[in-house]
Amino acid sequence: MTSKLRLTVLVITVALAYTFWGLLLSLQPAFYPIEAESKGATPSQYGLVFGIVSLAAFIFSPIFAHFGSKIGPKLLYNVGGFVQGLAAFAFGSLEFVNGTWTFIGLSYVLRFIDGVANAACSATIVSILMTLIPGHESSITAWTEMFLGFGYMFGPVLGSLLFEVGGFALPYYVVGGIVLVLAFALLLIVPNVKPGSLAKGQETKDDTKPSLTIKNVVTSFRLSLPFLDNFIIYCGNGMVDSMLQPHMRKSAAQATQFQVSMAFLLMAAFYMLSTPVVGYACDRIKSPILFSIAGNIFMFVAFLFVGPAPFFPSLSASVPLLLGIMPIFGLGYGFVLVSTFSRAYKESVQQGYRDDVNTYMVLTGLWTASFHLGSFVGPTVAGFIVDAIGFPQTSQISMAVFLLMAIVDCIQYYCQGRKSKSRSQYENLT
Repeated sequence: MTSKLRLTVLVITVALAYTFWGLLLSLQPAFYPIEAESKGATPSQYGLVFGIVSLAAFIFSPIFAHFGSKIGPKLLYNVGGFVQGLAAFAFGSLEFVNGTWTFIGLSYVLRFIDGVANAACSATIVSILMTLIPGHESSITAWTEMFLGFGYMFGPVLGSLLFEVGGFALPYYVVGGIVLVLAFALLLIVPNVKPGSLAKGQETKDDTKPSLTIKNVVTSFRLSLPFLDNFIIYCGNGMVDSMLQPHMRKSAAQATQFQVSMAFLLMAAFYMLSTPVVGYACDRIKSPILFSIAGNIFMFVAFLFVGPAPFFPSLSASVPLLLGIMPIFGLGYGFVLVSTFSRAYKESVQQGYRDDVNTYMVLTGLWTASFHLGSFVGPTVAGFIVDAIGFPQTSQISMAVFLLMAIVDCIQYYCQGRKSKSRSQYENLT
């Protein structure tokens, strides 16, 4: 049996690990473009560097989830933790690499390795925690995603501040070093467990209900719509992360690096303030889709002014305008991000699927997949479009996409209301 003290230390260390993994995923938006352009790279060349880590994680997450028990969860987790730290050190050392394509090529390779290592850790540590702490599967999933999101949102801020202090390498050396320390700590703390043992021995309250499968989600519009929302919100966030810094520095705003840092800090702060409030509310209201609608409207407004849109001829990009818009980005991001999982979970229960660990795992897996896919597609596509038509015009495309998603969610909410009303009338008649 694992002692209570050891379990407490394990949970705290895992929370720190998830936070620093999130930091590693998003350190570079505020300063990597500076280094890449100093090497002669263009946005279309370095845009993929932001997204390729998520592509790797998107590809390898289901692979590690399937074969993790055969490899050994503790081995897979510890190797992934150490590889992430070492990859960070190597990435920081790219400062000393000359040649555009050598720099970009090595950036691709190291970020891909980081994504694979992150997938290895994420695929195993959750199953370890669920085995050690039975009965808290959904809470474990929620808290690990929260700490990852915390690190992911504050990564650009920390990266920018460390870049100001010590240049390109320092952010990766500092965060990579802490990741290595945490990996070594978890090597000593994490016990050997057999993932899946809890699920096999767990009894469901109603065996007559079917288990939720990925096919069920994909073939149901009401179940798959939250994940489409999640994918779109991460695409928008990926565009902002990768392209905001060049826009603020090169537009009429002529922002300093400190002002760029403040922009990312404002977005991160309002994201973190909104998530616990939205999470609390979504657990207690019948229709969390209302938060998704509000979040998409926030994103529409934010992209309307970040360019700004050309139908505001009196407006031009300025530091006060851009700093004023960033809290709206943070609120929109937090509203959609938190509400999508709650929507999918409540919809699965309403459709009659089991409220058990299998449902949590299917929904969490698809949520994570949509997160990584959006984080890959967003900055990658944005790099090419910004190269072709510029940031203001690209922001108009994002604006239209979020307006469309708000409309689709409104239609879905209306249809849900009609269905609930019809069901109530039928029950009253019978």
